[in-house]
Amino acid sequence: MTFFNDKQDRRRSQRIPQSVPLYVRVPNSRSFGGHLNTVEVSSHGCVIHSLRPFARGTELRLEILDSHRTTTAHVVHSDPIGTGMHLTTWTVALELDKPGDIWLVQHPPYSTETKERQRDRENALSGSSKNANQGH
Repeated sequence: MTFFNDKQDRRRSQRIPQSVPLYVRVPNSRSFGGHLNTVEVSSHGCVIHSLRPFARGTELRLEILDSHRTTTAHVVHSDPIGTGMHLTTWTVALELDKPGDIWLVQHPPYSTETKERQRDRENALSGSSKNANQGH
């Protein structure tokens, strides 16, 4: 049996921390329209912070202000940030209706290594290349 230690292992595309200015609205409705920013983006969706929750499945129209692009997405979930009577922000995960590179951001190479492990590997490689250059 395989267990996943990290949600990243189950994702269809890598999430990238990126603030992209959006104008978000519910199509064919006056119930919501506002300027928001993404917190993370991927080829399949994004995460935004909002002052209100959205019901699962709600269709949203996203106007990407920097690139003058428009797309639609559906709400996967809305989770509150904070507890009790101090709920002021919601983390809202959205799935794009048409996956793709709508965000126009540079994707870093995918890696499951921790930063510490990557640093150790790089230090080991740089040490072995110094030894090779010195004839050791």
